[in-house]
Amino acid sequence: MNGPMNDPGLPPFSRTPAGAASATAQVIDTDQLARAARRQAGLVAKSAGIGAAAALLLILGSVPRYSASETILLDEERSDLLNQVSAMPNAQRTDAAVQSEIEILGSQLLALAVVDRLQLHKDAGFMDPPLGLTGQVGAALRGVIGLVSGKPEGGSPPADPDLAAREAAAAILREGVTVSRIGRSFVLEVGFSDPDPVRAATVARAYGDAYVAFQLSTTSEVSANAGKWISDRLSQLARQTLEAASAVQDFRARHNLVHFQGMLLSDQQQSELASALVTASAELAEVKARLDNFRALLSSGDVIAVSALETKTPSDVALQAMRTDYLDNRRRWLAISESAGPDHPQATKLKSEMDLTERAIGEELDRAAGAIAANFNIATSRVASLQDDLRAFAKGSTGDVREMGQLAQLEAIADTYSTVYRQYLERYEIATQQQNFPIASVSIISPAEVPKDPSSPQRKVMLALGILLGGLVGLVIAARRELAPPLLRTQKDLRDRLGLPCAGLIPARKRGAKPHDGLALQRTLSQLGADITRFAAGQSGRIIAIVPVEGGETEALPALVETLAMGEDRVLVVNAGGLGQGVAQRLGALPQVEMWKPADLHRILPQSRSGRDVSQTADLRVSYRLILLCLPPLMSPGFPVALASIADGSVLLVPWGRVTPDLLREAVAAHGAALRPVITTVLTGANLSRARLYMRRGDYEERVLHA
Repeated sequence: MNGPMNDPGLPPFSRTPAGAASATAQVIDTDQLARAARRQAGLVAKSAGIGAAAALLLILGSVPRYSASETILLDEERSDLLNQVSAMPNAQRTDAAVQSEIEILGSQLLALAVVDRLQLHKDAGFMDPPLGLTGQVGAALRGVIGLVSGKPEGGSPPADPDLAAREAAAAILREGVTVSRIGRSFVLEVGFSDPDPVRAATVARAYGDAYVAFQLSTTSEVSANAGKWISDRLSQLARQTLEAASAVQDFRARHNLVHFQGMLLSDQQQSELASALVTASAELAEVKARLDNFRALLSSGDVIAVSALETKTPSDVALQAMRTDYLDNRRRWLAISESAGPDHPQATKLKSEMDLTERAIGEELDRAAGAIAANFNIATSRVASLQDDLRAFAKGSTGDVREMGQLAQLEAIADTYSTVYRQYLERYEIATQQQNFPIASVSIISPAEVPKDPSSPQRKVMLALGILLGGLVGLVIAARRELAPPLLRTQKDLRDRLGLPCAGLIPARKRGAKPHDGLALQRTLSQLGADITRFAAGQSGRIIAIVPVEGGETEALPALVETLAMGEDRVLVVNAGGLGQGVAQRLGALPQVEMWKPADLHRILPQSRSGRDVSQTADLRVSYRLILLCLPPLMSPGFPVALASIADGSVLLVPWGRVTPDLLREAVAAHGAALRPVITTVLTGANLSRARLYMRRGDYEERVLHA
C-alpha cells in the first residue's frame, strides 16, 4: 500500500477468501515454524546454559558418596536340607515371601542390629556426615525457620540418650541402605551409600551378617518356643492317656469281658456263628432253586432234554451214557427209516431199544430228583440248627448292650488320647532337632568390597539432566512467547494485519551499533521524507501530525526534520506535548527550523467554538512550507483530538515489538476522525537483528534491511 490510508477505522484488509483461509489454517507452515525456532533458539540455549550452570553448581557443591553392595541368596537347597533333617514345614519362596524378606532387610530391627554390631551411634563421622551445598542450604533454612517460629532446635533431652542415639543412627542407616531383587531370581542385593568408602563396605557386610544371624535366631527361637509348649502339653497328655487306658482295663475286669486278638471273645464267637448261618442259607437257596427247576422240567415229559442237565448227583454219569446210546440209536433209526422205511426189521429193533433206553433214563431221573430232595432237606436242617444255636448264644450271652456301649466309649477316649500323644511326641522331636540344627535358609554369595570410585554425584547424568531441564524450561517459555498475541515488528505486519503503509524501521539507540543500523535509519528517514513530501506536493503549509502510539518514540525526529528541511524550505515544529526536552532542544538548534513550545499552541488552536481562525492558519501555511505538529501518545488518556483534527495528515510512530495489531486497530478506530488520513507509519526502537527473524528469509524486506 503506497498511498495514505483514508479510513483507518476500517478492519484490516483480507487478501484471502474465507474458504481458502479455513482450508489453509489446517496446513502447518513449516517456514513459520522454522522462523519461530530461529527466534527462540537463543532463549532455549540460554535456559539450557542456566540449567547446566545450576547442575555444575550442584555437582561442585555435592559431597562424593561411595556405594557398596552385597548379594544374598535365598537358598532353596538349604531349605530342602532343613526339611530333610526336620519335617517341620518351611515357607515356599513365592513373590510375596521374597518381598517380605526385602522388607525385613530394610526394617528398623535389622538396622538396630547393624548399629549395635558396628557401634555406629558412637561414630562421629557416621552421625554427623559432611553436608553438600543443598544440605547446607536446607540446614540454614531450617535454622531460620526455627528462629522465626521461636522453637528451639534441640528440644527437650531424651529420657534414654543411648537409645535415642541408637535410633538416630538406625534412621541414618535406613536412609542410606537400598534393598532390591535381581530380576525374578531369589537373589537380593543390599547396598549402602556413605561418604567413607570403607564404612560403606563395612556396613553392607554387616547387613549381610546380621540378616543371616537374624534367620538363625528366628528359626531357633520359634523352635524353642514350640518345643517348650509341646513339652508342657505332652506331660498333660501322658497323664490323660494313662488314665483313659486304666479305665478301659478296669471296666473289662469288672464285667468279665475277655479280650482276644483285638476283640471280645463273645463277639468273636457270635461273629463266626453269623458267618456260618449266612453260608448255609446261601447253600439252601441254591439247592432249592435247583430242585424247583428240575421238577418243573420233569413235568414237561421230555426226559431226553432233562437228561442233558447237570444234577450234581451220582446219576450224572449213568444219565450221560444212556443219553449217548439213545442219540446214537435214534440217528441210525432215522437213517434206516429214510432209506428202507419204518417197517424194516432193523428199524423196528432200533425203535425198541430206544424205548427201553428212554424208560431207563426216566427211572434214573427219578432217582436223581430224590437225591436233590435229600440234599435240600439236609441244607434246611443245617440252617435251622445254626439259627437255633445263634439264638441260644444270644440268650446265654453274659454281655449287656449298655455295658458294651460304655466299653466302646471308654476305648474311643483312650484311642484319641493315645493318637494325640503320639502326634505331639513326633512334633516335639522335630522341634528339638530343628532348634539344634544351625542351618539358615539364606547365604551370602558376593561379600561387599570397598568401592574405588564415587557413585554420586553422577556428573555426566546431572549435567545432561540440567541441560535437558533448562532447555525444556526455555522451550516452554519460548512456546508461551510464540503462542502469545502477535506484536507488530515488520512492515509486512502493518500492511497485512492493519492495512497501514509503513516507511520502515528505525533502530533503537544503543552502544556498539552495527553499520547496517545506520543504513536502515537512513533508508527509513528517506522513505518517510518522501512519503511526507509526496503528500504535501503542490500545496504549501501542510500540517502533519506526528503521533507516537505509546510515547518515547521521537528520538529520530531531529534527523527526520533535518531531512525534510534540506534546501531553503522552512519547517515549523510545534511541540504539543509529544517531545521531550532533549529532543526539543536538538530540533531548535537545527537551521531553517522554527520551534514552538506548548505555550504557543494558542497561535494554532481555533479561537472560537464555531470554527477555527482561518486567517491565522492561512498565514502559517504561507509562512511555512511544512508544519509538524508533535502530539502526545495516541494511547494517553488526554490525547488532544481537537488539536489533531487541525492536521491535514498524520504519521504514526509505532513502538517495535510492544503493540499488538488489535490494540493499534482499536486505538486508530477510536481517533479515526482526528487522524484521517494516515500518511504512513514508522516502527521505532527496532532491534534489527531480531526483526530479521520475523521476516521470511530472502524476501524483499529482509534483503533491504540487511543489504
